[in-house]
Amino acid sequence: MREDRLKREKPRKHHKWPWIVLSIFVVIVLVVGIFWAKKGYDIKSAIADGYSYSQRLDKQDFYPKNSTTIYDKDGKVIKKLSQSNSNYTKSSDINPMIKKGLVQVEDSRFYVHHGIDMYGIARSVVSRIFEHRVQGGSTLTQQLVKNVVLKDQSQTMNRKIKEMVISQEIEKKFSKKQILEFYINDVYMGHGSYGFSSAADYYFSKNQNKLSLDQLAMLIGIPNNPVYYDPVNFPHRSIKRRNMVLSIMNKSGLISTKQYKQARVRPLGLKINEHKFDNDVSNNYGLSYAVFNATEELMKSSGFTMKYKFDNAADRTAYNTRYQQEYEKAHGQLMDGGFSIHTTINPELQDKIQSLVDKTYAYQTSRDKHGKLQPQVSSTVIDNKTGNVLAIVGGRTTDGDQVNRAIMGYRQPGSAAKPLVAYAPEFERGYLPQSSVVDSEIDGRKNWYSGYIGKTTVRHALEDSINTVAYKLALEDKNKSFYDDLAKMEFARLAPQDRNPIIAIGGFTYGTTTTEMASGYSSFSRGGNFIHPSNLTNIYDESNERMIYQNTHLQKSIYNPNASYMMLNTMQSVVSDGSGKAASLDNFKYTAGKTGTTDNSKDSYFVGMTPDFTIANWTGNDESSTLTGAQTGLSMAAFKAEGEYLVDYLKEKNKDFKKPSTIKVSGKNLSIDNANKKQSIQDVIDLDFSKFNNTQEKKNSERLFNMDYRIIYHLSKKEEYRREDKVERAINKYNKTPLKKESQYETKLDELQKIRYLNINVKRQKAKQKFSDQILDLQKELNLQQAMFESEKDNKQVAKYNEEKRQIQSERNQKRKDMVDKLMPSYNTQLQKVKDAYKNNDPDKADQKQKLIDIMNEIRSYGGTLPDLKLYINN
Repeated sequence: MREDRLKREKPRKHHKWPWIVLSIFVVIVLVVGIFWAKKGYDIKSAIADGYSYSQRLDKQDFYPKNSTTIYDKDGKVIKKLSQSNSNYTKSSDINPMIKKGLVQVEDSRFYVHHGIDMYGIARSVVSRIFEHRVQGGSTLTQQLVKNVVLKDQSQTMNRKIKEMVISQEIEKKFSKKQILEFYINDVYMGHGSYGFSSAADYYFSKNQNKLSLDQLAMLIGIPNNPVYYDPVNFPHRSIKRRNMVLSIMNKSGLISTKQYKQARVRPLGLKINEHKFDNDVSNNYGLSYAVFNATEELMKSSGFTMKYKFDNAADRTAYNTRYQQEYEKAHGQLMDGGFSIHTTINPELQDKIQSLVDKTYAYQTSRDKHGKLQPQVSSTVIDNKTGNVLAIVGGRTTDGDQVNRAIMGYRQPGSAAKPLVAYAPEFERGYLPQSSVVDSEIDGRKNWYSGYIGKTTVRHALEDSINTVAYKLALEDKNKSFYDDLAKMEFARLAPQDRNPIIAIGGFTYGTTTTEMASGYSSFSRGGNFIHPSNLTNIYDESNERMIYQNTHLQKSIYNPNASYMMLNTMQSVVSDGSGKAASLDNFKYTAGKTGTTDNSKDSYFVGMTPDFTIANWTGNDESSTLTGAQTGLSMAAFKAEGEYLVDYLKEKNKDFKKPSTIKVSGKNLSIDNANKKQSIQDVIDLDFSKFNNTQEKKNSERLFNMDYRIIYHLSKKEEYRREDKVERAINKYNKTPLKKESQYETKLDELQKIRYLNINVKRQKAKQKFSDQILDLQKELNLQQAMFESEKDNKQVAKYNEEKRQIQSERNQKRKDMVDKLMPSYNTQLQKVKDAYKNNDPDKADQKQKLIDIMNEIRSYGGTLPDLKLYINN
């Protein structure tokens, strides 16, 4: 009985696992709740956008597009680019092995899922976590949506959600047979080829139905990563990928083991067939530049980020590879059709600038071994107010010469780099044009003349293009800010080793182009604000009815207004009194500019500007060799011809560059007076918003102002208001994080650009105009705040400079006083000696008197005061 009672009284064992499960569940709920609170709106918006895209899709969106059309500034057609390397093939005509092999390799559950394969996603996650390898979870339908519908390669949650929604909707609209047909015809296959038919023709010069098994497998392996498995640039990778595809096809029963073994040992057997279509733009430099710009904007719209500075050479090489592949892909999209490209090209002006340059070089008739005229030329003309490229010259003729040197001709700028790298940054650090500098030996740097002139001024050093001074000034920049400035101004071929003061005298690793140089110099005319150079107005995707690019001429602060004006004023002396005299314009007084000549005169540069325009000119032989004296002067001669024409053509008034209120001018001496600074929006920032506003008003007056979203775009009120709500929320989110420090500026600028993109989708013009006005106000406020940061930084620099100056002066005065005190005993002693000598009529009395006078002069040189020497000595 006792034992039974003890058993009954034995304490119960409490299980903890239910509480653990409950705790985990609560944590999961909380995490999901927090996540939804932060991202719920974005997720719902992405889902709504997905359904919106889906509703508009039909078969035509996957068929070959209409020709891409390029328009000039007046809306006249310049060029229609024919449908290029996209040969659409119906499902019944597609090689059956392509369809079967592609499904097995890329999406084996294609005929089972409904656009999204949850099993595939789970498998991808498990592979990433436990096997540490990346395995794709996207279906063929999702890949089709990403590459053809969204054309967005960015790795964001919103893009993925939209992709998944559209994929499911597409599966409802089209059969599996149709979707596979779309994919096979639209997938990017590298080197500008879209679809298997085009790829078969490009890589093997064959019809896709006549490909061998190993050739089919190679093509099937490309879509997974067209960059990595590129058979032209990376044949070994391509072979490995092809053999893996063959292995999968063997294991799935599509081919026999014998076929597998025979195919895997075969070489790639490429027989490249360069596509030739009526889309040549190389015979018009302005047009080829527009295509170049449009291609880069398509790359950006698909999620590619341009990069201008790198940590090391390996990063730069990897980026260049990605860039080239993405460029070819975007260029293929452009040539494939479906875009309207509006430009700022003025055919009359473009032709006139070309003819003026040709006339300047006409007597240079030599040709190289390729039959091309030498020396060659490139010239870029930029509108200083907008940053638009007004005209561009990429060579002396396009006959048998398709290189546009103004964008692809990277050559050394020589001393033309000095204003950007050495002088403007030094003006920001407190130097003035009249500040003293010393021309002397430094690190073995040589001048164009023999020897050194010693002490001189900053102005004269630039006028006479003294290399040692420019190098010393850049050397003083301990943070190498000049490198970051060039990266901000989008110098595309900067190398890590260019973070070196040697580039102040033109020693770039890979050189620059006239377009980069002109846009950099043009920043000085806008108070130091850079605008991305372009000759595009906008790009419209006709197939998806969306604006993918609009040139808003955004400005980016590089130099402060004071430094920019000093730079312009000093460069005016180069043209009036220095090495640039030959470029002086007869019909305009206030020309600024800088010459540039490389070692052994292999390159000749001149960049010149008026308040309205900037021109950068380069002269050199394609195969770098020494120019004659007459040839080195061609860059200035071309500028003179172009500049005098532009002054008349643009009706430019004979006025000087705008001077900040903080600058005082006295002859050739400039000074900064912040005490009398007049704060105004125009002084702080000099943005021209009127053009944008006028354009918007003109557009609005031509449309049905409040109902066009329904009548023209066939949108419901709910869908339109959803778009407007996204913009409203984005603006509110922007306002919640005000700009508190200068480092936030770029982030806030990006946020504003994203709001602009959202506003493009708003179709009710009354709302669009309201948002546009708000965005403009935010842009003005942002630039004002940035300018105030710069002003504050400048004031601190000036105050620091004045304090250092006062300290140095104080120390100098003390040293002078100490020297006077040290010399006074000698003076008193010598004075007595003189008196005694004259009193005794000693024979050395004159010598003793001279010694006294020398001591007196020395004391006075240190600021001491002494009475004039008067001897009243009775003999």
